[in-house]
Amino acid sequence: MESLRSPNATKLKIGLPHPITKSDKNDFTEDEKKIIGELKQLYLETINLDVKMQREIYNMEKIYEQKHNEIFEKRKKILDDFKKQNHGDSTHNENVSTFWLKVLKASYTEFIGKEDERILSHLCDIRTKHYNDDIVKFVIEFTFDKNDYFKNRVLTKTYILNCVPDVDDPLAYDGAEIVKCEGCHIDWKQSLNRDKKDQPSFFDFFSPPALPDDPEDPNFSDINAILQNDFELGFYLKERVIPKAVIFFTGEIADCQSTDGSDTESESDDESDVEGGEEESSTNENDK
Repeated sequence: MESLRSPNATKLKIGLPHPITKSDKNDFTEDEKKIIGELKQLYLETINLDVKMQREIYNMEKIYEQKHNEIFEKRKKILDDFKKQNHGDSTHNENVSTFWLKVLKASYTEFIGKEDERILSHLCDIRTKHYNDDIVKFVIEFTFDKNDYFKNRVLTKTYILNCVPDVDDPLAYDGAEIVKCEGCHIDWKQSLNRDKKDQPSFFDFFSPPALPDDPEDPNFSDINAILQNDFELGFYLKERVIPKAVIFFTGEIADCQSTDGSDTESESDDESDVEGGEEESSTNENDK
């Protein structure tokens, strides 16, 4: 079983940029300062190379996006045809008719309530679109069949990336990062009561909070933590859930289940086995 967000799956940093901490503790000679300046200039050259390489990677990703979409379009057609052939004959959430609902439940269950399940049963596709022009970003599109809950056919979540060094502090650049996300307006139908703000919902995903400009704001820390988690979820959807949807559906991959507890138990068992083995070995030696 894989962990929720495997480090091996991450190809860019998830977070907000942090400046390099300045220190006056080192007392360098003038000659050393000159050498350090030259070395930092070389380091800046590697950063510029990384920026160029990252841009080329995104351009390639954009090219292959079309090829992926050709495959995903076939996947959507198979699911749509199944729905048409088995209309009115679904067996709760286990049926392929509610494919994407089950995929989402298998990837992050804690965000989905009972009302969300009824709505997400109309979800018919999830895709991503990449943009590499003035602003580098990716957009996750959730496409729905016509339903009684909202008028939108597509709900979107946009993730904006920082892919260039800060002009005022270029050496602080540590690779491309997701630094901002934007949701969309959901045009709920009037007949539905959507005023239960105190109840968490999967659809809160489309209304991320705005981070205060002032780090001293009392809400800054909490909102920043929410956004960090949001950035992880967006990247996780893009990199794992969408391409691997079928094995989330079948349960052959179980990223939504935290392995902390099982790992701890396993480690405890292993330690017990080792301790037991040592005691047994010690006993055998004493018997000799």
